[in-house]
Amino acid sequence: MNTVIWAKPGQSYEEHINASYKAWKQTIEAKKNLIKRFSQEFGFKERRFLMSSLLTVVLHDIGKCTDIFQQMMNSKQKGEHFDYHENYRHELVSFIYAVYGSSALTQEEGPLVGKLPIEALAVLGHHKAINPNMSFFEKEKINQKPSIIEDGAKQALFLAKQIFNTEGYDFPDILFRFNIKNIDPYHKASEFLNNYVAKIFHEDPNSEAIRPTYLLLKAILHYSDWHGSSGSDVNYRLQTKSEELIAKIQKECELKNIDFLGLTEFQKNCTTTLDNVIAIAPTGSGKTEASLLWALNNLENMGGGKLFYLLPTMVTANSIFLRLEDYFGKGNVGLTHSTASFMFQDEEDDQEERRNVLFDKSFIKPATVATIDQLLITGFNHGKWTLVEANAANAVIIIDEIHSYDSWTLGLIIKSIEHFSRLGAKFMLMSATMPTYLVELLSKAFSSVKIIKDDMLLNSCRNKYTTCDKSIDDAISDIEDAVKQGKKTLVVVNNVAKCQELYEKLSFLNPVCYHSKFTLEDRIKKESLIEETNLLIATQVVEVSLDIDFDVMFCECAPPDAIVQRAGRVNRRRSKLDSHISIFKASDISKRIYDPDSTGILTSSFDSFASSPENLTEADLIRIVEQVYSYVKIEDSKNFTDASNQYKRTQDRLCGIFDNPNREDNNEVTRKMDYLQIPVIPLLFKDEVLKLPPSKRRLFEIKMPYWYVLKNKHEYRGIIFCEMDYDFEMGARFGNGTEVSSLII
Repeated sequence: MNTVIWAKPGQSYEEHINASYKAWKQTIEAKKNLIKRFSQEFGFKERRFLMSSLLTVVLHDIGKCTDIFQQMMNSKQKGEHFDYHENYRHELVSFIYAVYGSSALTQEEGPLVGKLPIEALAVLGHHKAINPNMSFFEKEKINQKPSIIEDGAKQALFLAKQIFNTEGYDFPDILFRFNIKNIDPYHKASEFLNNYVAKIFHEDPNSEAIRPTYLLLKAILHYSDWHGSSGSDVNYRLQTKSEELIAKIQKECELKNIDFLGLTEFQKNCTTTLDNVIAIAPTGSGKTEASLLWALNNLENMGGGKLFYLLPTMVTANSIFLRLEDYFGKGNVGLTHSTASFMFQDEEDDQEERRNVLFDKSFIKPATVATIDQLLITGFNHGKWTLVEANAANAVIIIDEIHSYDSWTLGLIIKSIEHFSRLGAKFMLMSATMPTYLVELLSKAFSSVKIIKDDMLLNSCRNKYTTCDKSIDDAISDIEDAVKQGKKTLVVVNNVAKCQELYEKLSFLNPVCYHSKFTLEDRIKKESLIEETNLLIATQVVEVSLDIDFDVMFCECAPPDAIVQRAGRVNRRRSKLDSHISIFKASDISKRIYDPDSTGILTSSFDSFASSPENLTEADLIRIVEQVYSYVKIEDSKNFTDASNQYKRTQDRLCGIFDNPNREDNNEVTRKMDYLQIPVIPLLFKDEVLKLPPSKRRLFEIKMPYWYVLKNKHEYRGIIFCEMDYDFEMGARFGNGTEVSSLII
């Protein structure tokens, strides 16, 4: 009588492998063009790759045919407690089978790429990070090795052979004669990772093919396993056509009482370009819609793929996420967030919630809104890097506000563009203002790119600009007068503390305070209030992707491109005759944010606006940006040069395939900051948050300085809470009398 082996409490092993096989079929069909490109680029045969890929799918859970794993399943099915410290990670046992299976395939079919059994490494790492220190397998180091349920393992191998035969492949029958009894899986895996991987990798003349082939194998395994577990079909690509999107844009314009006269020339040029694009157009000119139409047409031309929409910060990503969800349908758009410590992997309670979190973080949904950082960390092998990179290689990638990055991050972005372009991705880089030096620098990253500018509005004047040779603190009475005159008034300052300070001074006018130190839940609520308020006091978070419209703005001086972005939130529809921008002197804290190297950029920016006519056209604003940045040579900066070389250094250290265990290296970061900020949850939300599943906890996340968290953290069930003052009106403030001015954003 056959023994029933369980893969999950409600899914037998046979059911799971068959479901994973079904998902594998859907995945390789969706990724067939990507597999073909990789085979041409890295010199392997498509059929040979598919055999290796299928091997990982049919063997990835064979390690569940052990006594200890089935005891755990039995306890779960009965609702009884099981001590997870007694468990033995099944992927260690599966790894041993996969090593021998990989070796047999190589002997029978020839090597895939090089001598590393990358199929086995993909199996070993399909749940936990793998690196030589084996840090995620500590208990297996001391636990007794599990006993194989021989009848179960035999059934598993017969199922694997049956699936191979269905595909017309020869299964490595040597596995039926394989005896694992005398092998210690932990020590065998540890020995291999420590003694052989680096040697084989560095001696392989084709080593550059190992990483991309490995990550594609592992990504397909993740797709197959996760969809096999959920029983859901693979939802790989957007089904929306460009004609449907245009109809939805027209309907949205009608709802906002905006005349829709068809696509502008700029939008038409973007839409019809089947290539990489650098798009430069004033705020309010429909860049977002132009980029989405470009994306849909390029996806169609590629035969399908993913859409990534990448922003500088997550604070303003919510509005873009909601817009894309309106356009493409609920469930088709993911929203990623920074890797919060409370999103830990060992949560066993709600598998569906965990899967939703994983799908978002792995860019698995047809479209994903994220920060640029979520793409850049793949070069450091952090997070679900194999999935993100495999999806990015088959994606159209929109990078919004490309002008807003410093030299370090820009160096990483350019290297990433070069890398993913080689793999087949298409890019659109967008900004309202882009100095010539930046256009030229970005253009070098592409073998082919089209620069598209919206010149229709060059001679139009949207707002009147004046400078005030004093602090914005001296503008209180002017702000009050503007509000009392019925003008929708926007105040933009350069750090959170000043934003909160002005809010308190102007609280009698019922303003909305908006900055980065609110929980995600409160930010969403506040964004719904912004359209209705007559006074918004904010930081530079309003610069990006918020579709808001004010009559006047009072702002602290910033670099000219930032001021142009802020000013784009005033008279957005260009229908007002008396809109006005008042620029005030930058504070000392502003200089620490925008000019840490004391280049004088803020003084130059202020002087350029002060010496210009009040009625500035779009052409005038471009001239000011060019003038202020005329001396900038980013490619000569040490940060840019170091960033350009950092990915190679990291990959050499990690042999291309190891997950990165190092979170402390100051050079393996996407942003160079004076102080690290990490996501935590305000302590006052503890009772509420502890009742929530992981995907809902992010609604309460706030980034706070690491030094402050160390002094004020409280840990419960692996979740880090932090003591701070917090309310809906003003957001997070340091408690315990800490100097508020240190809270810089």
